[in-house]
Amino acid sequence: MSEKVLSMEAFSVRSFGRLFDKYITPRNIRWIEVCIIRLAIAFFLAHLAILFLFNHVPSLYRGHSFNYLKAVYTPFSFILVYEVLLLVVILPESMTQFIGKQFEIIALITLRSFFHDMSAINMQGTIHLGDPELFSLGYDLVASVVMLGLTIIFQRLHSRHRDPEDPEALHRFINLKKAISVSLIVVLFFTCIYNVSLWTFSASQSLLINSEFPDPNAFFYHDFFNTMVYADVLLLIVSFLYDSSFYSVFRNASFIISTILLRLSLNMERPANHLVAISAFAFSVAVMLVLQLQAKDSARQQ
Repeated sequence: MSEKVLSMEAFSVRSFGRLFDKYITPRNIRWIEVCIIRLAIAFFLAHLAILFLFNHVPSLYRGHSFNYLKAVYTPFSFILVYEVLLLVVILPESMTQFIGKQFEIIALITLRSFFHDMSAINMQGTIHLGDPELFSLGYDLVASVVMLGLTIIFQRLHSRHRDPEDPEALHRFINLKKAISVSLIVVLFFTCIYNVSLWTFSASQSLLINSEFPDPNAFFYHDFFNTMVYADVLLLIVSFLYDSSFYSVFRNASFIISTILLRLSLNMERPANHLVAISAFAFSVAVMLVLQLQAKDSARQQ
């Protein structure tokens, strides 16, 4: 009975793998990229038009002017959606690369916050160096540069990483990751629809009662990174079947910790959110560096 169950599970995993290979192709990814770019341009122009109306028809919303740089936030959001799609798609290639793409997304979210925070600055009046809004912009810029540097270091360490040598075990593990990737694409699709609908409703309510618009950062990424935590845990558990060495388990567990820290940072205020996110980056970099030094020492001893 157990052998029959295992064979059915193996068949399901292979089926998902074939589904991934059939539809997740460079041509289809390129088509999605072009669609997202077109949507980014269209919504960027629409955002500019809305800001123009709010600035020149004060009765529409709150009666004060908006900074047009805030519209840059919109195309950045579409770019981030594409990056999230790439995150899911590259999962079968490497778990380390999967974590590195999470770092890229958090760095871009931090950089995107600059354009959102620009709306709080009165470009018509006098701006002083002591203004709290300027400190917020500074936090975003400094944190994004630090995250960029740590991401580059992590990716260079990843390029030196070697996967298990057993080709059959590696093939089975890749098929499993393809199955998880297909499942995450479905989750991503419905999460996008749900959060866009929720934000649209909240924004329409804010417009009706003339209150602050909801923070876009509070939508989508919270739910998505929750899913990433569970996906990382699942990958850690399954990886035991293919590589149960202490160092591999420690490395994969450290990736889960980094993802949890990134998720926590999304619920924090500046500068605590940046500090927690940077600590997640630095923790993974430190683990990768220590493990690679250990691998070099083991190679010398052999």
